[in-house]
Formats: sequence, C-alpha cells, structure tokens
Amino acid sequence: MTVSQGRAWKFDGDLSSDELISARHVFEFDEKMLRKHLLEEVRPEVARDAQPGDLLVCAGAFAHGSNHSHPFIAMKALGLGLLTRSLSRGPFRLAIFFGIPFLIVGDDVLQSIADGDRIDVDFATGVITSEVTGMRHQAERLSPFLQEIVDAGGGLEHGRRQLAQRGG
Repeated sequence: MTVSQGRAWKFDGDLSSDELISARHVFEFDEKMLRKHLLEEVRPEVARDAQPGDLLVCAGAFAHGSNHSHPFIAMKALGLGLLTRSLSRGPFRLAIFFGIPFLIVGDDVLQSIADGDRIDVDFATGVITSEVTGMRHQAERLSPFLQEIVDAGGGLEHGRRQLAQRGG
C-alpha cells in the first residue's frame, strides 16, 4: 500500500507495545484474533471500527517497551498505516518486516491532524494531505529499498518475490 486514504485515529502521547495489545495475548498469533485486541484497553473502538486505509497517528513514541510482533500483525490484518513522531529500532524493523506503511513525522504534521480527520498519505513520496483542511506536508520517506519491502507486504513476501524473479 503506497497510498493510504482514511481516518486518523490520533493518540496524543506515547503508545507502548503492551498498550497496543495486552501481554495477555503474547502467545496468540492468529491475525483474526489479534486484530480484535488492538488498542482494546486504550481505545476499543479502533479494532471495531477501523477500515483498511485508516491511520494510527501517534504524537509520541510508538510501540516502545517490549518488542512484540503482535501489534504489527493486528495492524496488517486491519490494513492500517502509521504516522508517528518516534519509532525505535525494534518496532521500526517489525513495521518493515510486517509490511506496515509508516512515516516518521514532525510536530507540524502531528499538530495539523485531529482525531477523525480524513487524510491522504503517499508513503512512497512522503506527502501527507488533509482532506479536511487541505494542508499538505512533506515528511521524510523510507529509503526505496525499505519501501519496496513494505509495498511487497513485508519481508517474507518480498523474499518470495525475489526468489521467484531468480527462478527459485
């Protein structure tokens, strides 16, 4: 998904991995089950009402703390993208591996987006446009190689495509 058009689900502070999905579900790997638990203790309506193309907008650090893959499995199952101020190395790698489209953005972007706003994001170019205000921002995009992995649907699918291209 290079372009995302959807609702902004905004969070004004940090979101830890355990807030994204409770540690109670650490031994579950079924995406259909995990998607029901995304943010259930913080904002249960996200898992219930989010649509493919919607975006989590985090004004702080996203998925800090335990480096669980579960939030990213659930986000992929729901078809969500991410705009965040901060993503540490572990969650950054997990987002790439699971094919979650994301951009690291600054305060100007975060302050211009309200919860519920409709926004368009072109992850390949880093262009973010508010359908509500018409505001347009330019964020730093991922490198072309990392964006290629995300666009393929994640690391496994990217690897499969590479093997198929080589006749393997």
